[in-house]
Amino acid sequence: MKKFITLFVGAALFMGLSTNLFADTSVLIDFNKLKANGNGYDPAASLAADDAKIKDFKDHDSKNRTQHMPTLVNYDGIAGSNFTDDEKKKMKVSLAAYNWEIVLNSSASTVENKKFSKAIEWHTKFVNVLKDESGDVKEDGGYTILGMRIHFPDNPFNNWALVKPPFEIPAYEDIISDYKGNEEKDAALLKKNKGKKFENGYGVVKNIGVLKSIDMRIYGCQFKNSISILLKDENNAVTEYNMPQYLDFDGWKKITWVNPNYIDDAANRSLYIIPLYPHVLPYVKIQGFRIYRQGDQIGGDFVTYIRDVNVTYDKAVLDKEYPIDHEEAWGILQDRTEESKKRELTRIGHNQILKYLERQKMDKSAQ
Repeated sequence: MKKFITLFVGAALFMGLSTNLFADTSVLIDFNKLKANGNGYDPAASLAADDAKIKDFKDHDSKNRTQHMPTLVNYDGIAGSNFTDDEKKKMKVSLAAYNWEIVLNSSASTVENKKFSKAIEWHTKFVNVLKDESGDVKEDGGYTILGMRIHFPDNPFNNWALVKPPFEIPAYEDIISDYKGNEEKDAALLKKNKGKKFENGYGVVKNIGVLKSIDMRIYGCQFKNSISILLKDENNAVTEYNMPQYLDFDGWKKITWVNPNYIDDAANRSLYIIPLYPHVLPYVKIQGFRIYRQGDQIGGDFVTYIRDVNVTYDKAVLDKEYPIDHEEAWGILQDRTEESKKRELTRIGHNQILKYLERQKMDKSAQ
């Protein structure tokens, strides 16, 4: 596999760099960081990051606290004039586990199977395999996780279920509010956080040259089903990475996909110079997880949980200070993403509005 870097080989040798490159590891998505802390429309009712209810890993509220305010996406611009202002302000969705969708393959997508397939926010007690390498805080005793229940058919045919976020995660989105959802007014912070809303464990990792490995911490219940992760890159190409281990273990385990084409020694790689700005910095973002059930395996209900996903990779471009902030001057990358963002918001909006209307009808029926 070719490695694209921005340094001349001669310059690297001149500086005395080792020919053995050291890969970086970043968190792609961490469901412990995605714990719902608000209702999506009232920052005053949201919980702060240091609130006791956020720190209590067992505390969930699936009725009044279903949104993760830092990853909130607003789709009220899609709504028509027949919606009131009060209804429009509630038209928001986030990456909280409650909002993740489960899509079954066509032959498995019956009314019953869809009815009993869903994702929830849940929790787990602390175990060593879940410990953060950077140092774990154990006094809280556990973590928030993504819980998945999938109802597969009982027939002897292969099936799969795609567990995906409620919207396509934008690679470049500004952070314009604080953790509780209040509007951020600090100009320095707004500038610093430009385009970084979904980084740091919220679904996007930038500056990826070559993937070395993908780690997933997942809970098994001794079902011989398998799982893959779908990643989308800056060229809109979606790649599915199949984890080589079955989920036929009991409890938490870190499973790993390793790139068979990864070359550790830089001396054996093909090195090229690539254009920099306004070329899009290579990135990956999560598109979802796919659970596979083989026809000879048990059907019916299947349950699993995911804590997080980490990616290990070589950087495409070395981190350094540049004398010119090109993006601040031209805004080309931001402009490029606006059109695709508008299309995605339209798609999100129509789907979420239909779900909103359905919830309204169900609420009225229950009265």
